Amino acid sequence: MSMGAPGAERGGAPLALTALFCGVASSVMLKGIADLAPGHAIAIRSAIAVGLLGLVIGVRMARGRSGGLDRAGAARAVFDALAGLTFALAIFELPLALLATIHATMPLVSVALAALILREPLPARALVAIAVGFAGVVVILDPGFGASPLGLTLALVSTLAYACRDLVTRRLRPEADMLKSVILSSVLIGAAGLVTAGLPDRAHMPATPDLVRLFCAALTFLGANTLIIAAFRRATVARIAPLRYTSILWSLVFDAAIWGHVPDAATAAGIALIVIAGLILLRPARP
Repeated sequence: MSMGAPGAERGGAPLALTALFCGVASSVMLKGIADLAPGHAIAIRSAIAVGLLGLVIGVRMARGRSGGLDRAGAARAVFDALAGLTFALAIFELPLALLATIHATMPLVSVALAALILREPLPARALVAIAVGFAGVVVILDPGFGASPLGLTLALVSTLAYACRDLVTRRLRPEADMLKSVILSSVLIGAAGLVTAGLPDRAHMPATPDLVRLFCAALTFLGANTLIIAAFRRATVARIAPLRYTSILWSLVFDAAIWGHVPDAATAAGIALIVIAGLILLRPARP
């Protein structure tokens, strides 16, 4: 089945939605780590992810089912590592909902870059959905939140890096082993996490509850990374990118349930616009 066919489009969206939920869940687990410096927590999560991926890749290689890692896969890993590190550090600086809201501007970047670089078409419905969704983002950001400048900078860098990563993902050959790209990214994130770690006296073995959180964070981190690759192999950037707005909804739910952050009227209005944008996008096209 060729990429971008109707059946592939339908298959790409559920994979992307699951990946986005996994990404938020991993953020929740990582944000809940209180007894480690952010860099150390990121490094441990990456080490767990590398160990799990290594086992899977080893089994596949033994069965002769493992593919190679070409330049596109390596480039994707570098962009993903930059995006993953800056995003993970921003988790400790910003409320999840605000971080997800900033990332919801990624469709604008992704679709614009896809049109310029990949020459992908821009259906009118996708443009309308993105415009409505972006309006919702602007409404949510209006209160300002008094957010950390460092956190906002990290969030913006990660947004741009993720958009570039998504474009490179579209360049992966069908036979390329996406797990090798993910494991390289995880190694790079873990190494960078150690470099950016806090004071040495905070580097210690975490307590059992934190280890459980880090293990769950690693699992969901892997789910987010592998499923988003599969999604972009089945659908265009214009189709997948606007679905990122769902991350805001999940983040708001977790923020309220765990940290007691309840959206105000402006945020609620922004959420409504984002939901409308999703409905516009997912509405079946007229024959």
